[in-house]
Amino acid sequence: MRASAPAPKVLVIDDSATVCLFMASALEKAGYQVIIATDGRDGLMKALQERPDCLVLDVVLPGVSGFDVCRQLRARDPLRRLPIIMVSVKDTPLDQNWGLGQGADRYLPKPFSEETLVQLVEEVLSERFRPPWTQRIAVVNPPSPPGKEPSLTLNKLIPHRSEDANLMSSSNPLSRSVVISDKQARRLYAAIDGQKNVEELCMVIHLDVKQAPKVLQLLLDQQLIHLYGPGRRLTE
Repeated sequence: MRASAPAPKVLVIDDSATVCLFMASALEKAGYQVIIATDGRDGLMKALQERPDCLVLDVVLPGVSGFDVCRQLRARDPLRRLPIIMVSVKDTPLDQNWGLGQGADRYLPKPFSEETLVQLVEEVLSERFRPPWTQRIAVVNPPSPPGKEPSLTLNKLIPHRSEDANLMSSSNPLSRSVVISDKQARRLYAAIDGQKNVEELCMVIHLDVKQAPKVLQLLLDQQLIHLYGPGRRLTE
């Protein structure tokens, strides 16, 4: 009889014992193995020794900050085989963009529910364990002529939110100028994660890519989003 595969192992690093127990309880009920560390140095050591399948990492930690832990792990893991979910009470777009820029795969503002945590862990693990033949293949564009930057298309730009998604829960700023339902507008804004480009976001919410420029332009005019090109360069 073939032995069943062991449950995925999740390392939780947070300096609050209460928060650690909350996350550990939620993840264990969902069937995960959970390891806990309450400071950055111990967390970094356990990440290297225990080889977890996923890391839930608080930003503010004694000794070594969550940002430093993330950077050190990414330096040892340039292929990003370890999914990292960064958690913090700081939830401004600047904080979220900075956390993702340090190497985190997801940024989860505190407080959050058990369901949200478990769902996010399942999401990053499904991406990690996805069979190779189903993974996205990166397409390398041919080099541009000397002195000429590669051209950018709107569909390849990456939107970043500059306001809270709750702004769109009660009203639809797109309804006056774009023919699109309130539900689709909220989903487009909420789907922005700082990683998917315009084309990918349209696929996620089943939006006609031809409508994307009007929607994005209105959000830009209202300063709700920013668009980034390669190298996280802000595109005007």
